[in-house]
Amino acid sequence: MGGLLAARVLSGHFGRVTVLERDALPEGPEFRGGVPQARHLHSLATRGSEILEELFPGLDGELADDGGPLLDQTADTVTEFPSGRLPRFRSGITMRAVTRSRLEWRIRRRVEARSGVRFVSRVEVTGLLAGRGAVTGVRLRPRGAGAEPEELGADLVVDASGGGSRAPRWLSELGYHPPRETVVDAGLGYASRWYRVPEDFAGDWKALAVLPSWPNNPRGGTLRQVEGGRWTAVLTGSGGDYPPTQSEKFVEFARSLPSPLIYDAIRDAEPLSPAYGYRRTANRRLHYEDAKLPERFLVLGDAATMLNPSYGSGMTAAALACEALDACLSERRNRRPRSLRGLSRRFHRRQVRAVAPCWTTTVSNDAQWSASGVEDLDPTRRLAHRVSEEVMELAVESPDTVKTMFEVKNVLKHPTALLRPGILLPALWRTAVPGSRPLASKRRRQRSPVKHPRPGHTGI
Repeated sequence: MGGLLAARVLSGHFGRVTVLERDALPEGPEFRGGVPQARHLHSLATRGSEILEELFPGLDGELADDGGPLLDQTADTVTEFPSGRLPRFRSGITMRAVTRSRLEWRIRRRVEARSGVRFVSRVEVTGLLAGRGAVTGVRLRPRGAGAEPEELGADLVVDASGGGSRAPRWLSELGYHPPRETVVDAGLGYASRWYRVPEDFAGDWKALAVLPSWPNNPRGGTLRQVEGGRWTAVLTGSGGDYPPTQSEKFVEFARSLPSPLIYDAIRDAEPLSPAYGYRRTANRRLHYEDAKLPERFLVLGDAATMLNPSYGSGMTAAALACEALDACLSERRNRRPRSLRGLSRRFHRRQVRAVAPCWTTTVSNDAQWSASGVEDLDPTRRLAHRVSEEVMELAVESPDTVKTMFEVKNVLKHPTALLRPGILLPALWRTAVPGSRPLASKRRRQRSPVKHPRPGHTGI
């Protein structure tokens, strides 16, 4: 996805853009091996959706015509926190629920139609061409028996090859030191299975979410309706407690979750696929922003910052990175002469700032899951854990807190929005005085115009 969006941005600044793809590209919205999570649920945060609509006007309408439902993330989703069920209300924070293959196919068709853009599939980049401190192109190896290596010159090379990027090795071959690396791994794995939505389904929801509880219960899950009258069920487990892919065991794992919501939905539903497992979920950042790099070479998206996919912010992070790329190239357009000198350093620094909200949210949660218990946390992190628990407690009774949490999750607000006085002060009060309920919190609940669903109602 990062490569497709980068190609769209680059086509507005260069006369010719060549997209090199290792896979054979399918004609329609079909699975392909080069997308390791293609068989799993994908989420596009609201901010990511906004950027895609700016790059491809009318895209959301096309996805709607394809049958992708629009979810209000607080009204159409039943969410179970460890502290209880979140209130449901119309927030305007929406998500177009479509499969990854459908979204990619729609975007690729748009990019292919752009003037000057050319796709070359079934080729593998094996290294960089360089001279006088700058990258001048790439070495290629077409996939197929008897194919001869090739070279392709370029004014600018962008690596958007994902988590399997070989850029550190290519840079080493040119005499540059590979960038330093930060890894935060919660040991999370997940399994996904597709189901047909029952014909007699009469629930008032389009998605379900059951969150795990650190450190005692590492299991959670999500179920969401997508195009084609299908549900995608995803079960997660942290710390090596991975969900199984065997059919009966998959359902039993769903039964073991803290809430029966997902189990009750899928136990009698018709499965449309086997269960697919995925365990490559470590957060990984290569710090290209402070590495010495050749000119005219950029590393974008998952190739630079890979996020735990279970948080659903990877595509949005790629969109934010491409927005940063467009800004850097627009600045170049206003310069005389229009040199690419310094672009690499400017872009990599701006990319880090652009994706910082996604990285901060994901890593702060996973850093906690990487600890075995509260006793392993230092005093600062222990306090942060206690406060975050109280924020979740507050969310169960405060629609205002829920909305802020979803605004942060959808990159509409910075994570520091959760530190505003209306949320932080009640949470700190509860942390200092366990079991207390600040008067201000009670008054907010009384003034809230939100109508809550009747107690115990699940819509199942």
